[in-house]
Amino acid sequence: MVELKEWITELKTEKPELKDFVTKLEGFISDTGFSASKFENAVAIGLQKKEEEVRKTFIADAED
Repeated sequence: MVELKEWITELKTEKPELKDFVTKLEGFISDTGFSASKFENAVAIGLQKKEEEVRKTFIADAED
């Protein structure tokens, strides 16, 4: 896993535009590997939040 962590550090330096994304992604990487289920759960929660924001926008627009 050391190679992966080194690669991530290099990637953040070489591609600063990806730094925020890669930093968030690091939370799903441990010494045992990438936690796909934890990542999928976080994505699902994020999508639910965005969906709720869109619904609120539609409701606010309909009320105006």
